[in-house]
Amino acid sequence: MTEEGSPTPIPPITYVVAPAPPPQEAPSRSRKTFALWTVAVVFLLATAGFVTLWVLERDDHKATVGQLGTARAELDGVKAKVAGLEKRHVDTEGRIKTANDERQKYEADAAAAKPCAEAGRELIATSSDGSDRAIAAAVRLIRARCE
Repeated sequence: MTEEGSPTPIPPITYVVAPAPPPQEAPSRSRKTFALWTVAVVFLLATAGFVTLWVLERDDHKATVGQLGTARAELDGVKAKVAGLEKRHVDTEGRIKTANDERQKYEADAAAAKPCAEAGRELIATSSDGSDRAIAAAVRLIRARCE
C-alpha cells in the first residue's frame, strides 16, 4: 500500500507503562495483636509501679504520723516540766527575797547592837582591873547603850 503519493502509514503508538506495584497486603492480625498486647503490658507495668510507690508512700506517711505523735507527747511532757520548774523558780525567788529581807533586818539589828557589844567589851576589859567603880561605870554604860 505504499503507492506514490499516498501517505505513509503511521506506526502504532505503544505506551510503556511501569508494571503495576504488587497489591499491598494489609498488616496481618498478628502484628496488630502483638502491638496491642505490648501496649497493654507497658500500661500494666506502669500501673503496678505507681501502685507500689503509692503503697510505699502510705507506709512512710503512717510512720511519720507515728513519730509526730510521739514527738508531740514528748513536747507536752517537756512543757509540763518547764511549767513546774518555772513555778519552783518563782517560789525560790520569793524565798530568796524573804531571806534577803531577813538578812537586812538582822544586819540592822547587829548595827543597832554594836554600841552595846562595845560596852560589853569595855566591861570585860575593866573587870580585869578589879576596880568596883570602873565596873559600875561600865555597867551603867551598858544599860545606857543596850536599852
